Amino acid sequence: MRKGWNPTRRNRNIGTSTQGQGQNNHLVIPKSWSDDRVFWEVLHQPIAIQKTIGECELTFLIEPPRPECFYPCTVADVMSVLEYVPQSDLAGLELIIFRQPTRKQDQLNPVWGRFLYYATPGPHSGPAICIEAHDLNKPLRWSLSLGSDDRDELARLEADGHEIEKGRRDYTIHRTDESVRNTVLFRTLFHEFGHYVDWMQSVVLPSLNSTSDAEDEQLRQAFNSKPSQEKEAFAHRYAQTLATQLHQAGHIPFAPQPNVKALLDQGLQLGWFTPNF
Repeated sequence: MRKGWNPTRRNRNIGTSTQGQGQNNHLVIPKSWSDDRVFWEVLHQPIAIQKTIGECELTFLIEPPRPECFYPCTVADVMSVLEYVPQSDLAGLELIIFRQPTRKQDQLNPVWGRFLYYATPGPHSGPAICIEAHDLNKPLRWSLSLGSDDRDELARLEADGHEIEKGRRDYTIHRTDESVRNTVLFRTLFHEFGHYVDWMQSVVLPSLNSTSDAEDEQLRQAFNSKPSQEKEAFAHRYAQTLATQLHQAGHIPFAPQPNVKALLDQGLQLGWFTPNF
């Protein structure tokens, strides 16, 4: 028979996650209470460069990278690629952002690039495609437990030139300046454009014929409710189709052609686009 309550008996949950131990100090990306922007919209002293492609006027925002990091392509490289993107797909795009993630962001949320439906990095705003700086001294690690989409992406990374090493617990992805450039400039950039085209076709263009704010909201809700796998599949198809066409036409890949004088005239530095091992 159970005896009465013994106040000296220790609760086995004390000091464990069951009782809440450690739940207030998880490694998370901090957010400023005074700034309602998402962390990828916050840039520190970016250099703004205005460019025009056909009828599309773009603003490039380049954030100075840390000494150990670099951007795998230059503004001129991106412009060379954008010349082959259909003008109808460029319409409405406002910003191309070169962004330096913090060490914690790079650890918790590493990406090759992003599409931002509406970014507000300072005085500039609008739909944006973001390219992030990379540190080649730190290899990427992926779990061995991958879904079909992640396995397909791993194969694409290997085709880009990354060295994939399978260990006992995870995959280690060793990057080079050339492999990162192949992934970002000739694939990720097209993929993010695919997300932009999907959003334009699903929300922006149909909203031009809507007659009320309620219809606009229905379009946005319908797009937001689409499964992420469906959105990713659209972007992959767009990127693959465009890349195949440009490969067959001999437009890509092309070697880096840094114009040091042009970089300096624009306030940029050659070291921002050169890996420091």
